[in-house]
Amino acid sequence: MPGAVPAAMAASDAGSRPGPATYCVPVTDGAEQEPATAEQEAPEPSIKDQVLEQMGGWQGMVYSTLPVVVFVPVNAVWGLWPAAGAALGAALLILVVRLATRTSVQPAISGFIGVAACVAIALILGGRWYFLYGIVSQAAFALAFAVSIVIGRPLVGVLWHFFRGGEGPTSDWRNIPVEKRMFTWLTVLWMLLFLARFIVKGALFLKDDVNWLGVATIVMGWPMFAAVLLLTFLGVRRVEATTNAAAPATTADGGTRADEA
Repeated sequence: MPGAVPAAMAASDAGSRPGPATYCVPVTDGAEQEPATAEQEAPEPSIKDQVLEQMGGWQGMVYSTLPVVVFVPVNAVWGLWPAAGAALGAALLILVVRLATRTSVQPAISGFIGVAACVAIALILGGRWYFLYGIVSQAAFALAFAVSIVIGRPLVGVLWHFFRGGEGPTSDWRNIPVEKRMFTWLTVLWMLLFLARFIVKGALFLKDDVNWLGVATIVMGWPMFAAVLLLTFLGVRRVEATTNAAAPATTADGGTRADEA
């Protein structure tokens, strides 16, 4: 029969070719995937944690005053050159501690470079010039915050939403009067902090009072910074809670509930 030959050939070929390849796939209970899953599901760090990380944490804020704490008494007792060496040594010690404890070294490196620059200026021009960079930077910060208020983009709001990681359009908060008003007042608060530092330290700089310059730098440094930062978090959290409570609830199909429209 004509159909028998092709059928026989097909049967013969099927018997001579190897069967489909098979692979051994181990069956697991998913335990091997738990670390990756846990890592993916780990919560994002809060804005406060992100800001503190950039500054080296609370320890980094305290460490930033150590070179000044060392510089002032050494300068009063032994003079400028020992004070410059002591400040530079303190900055180097902070960097070594950061490396030894395997914590963030970027703030320590930036701090060391800043102290080295201030020491070089002080050795060339005199002890009070050690504080010049800090005084000028406060004026620059105060000016930047003031300009942001004038142009209607309060810098605290811009930075807050930047550290938030781009959740939603960055312009949303400027369209909500209560949020923009809060961010404006908080920006004014930060501007006043920087302005007060500039005025006080600038006056002491002009009087060439190195010892009181050091005291002002310490007192108006991280303690005042931490206080204003705390007020910022409390203010923003409060206004965001008010905004979220006032937002209309939505139904499962995305519509607004009639009793809250």
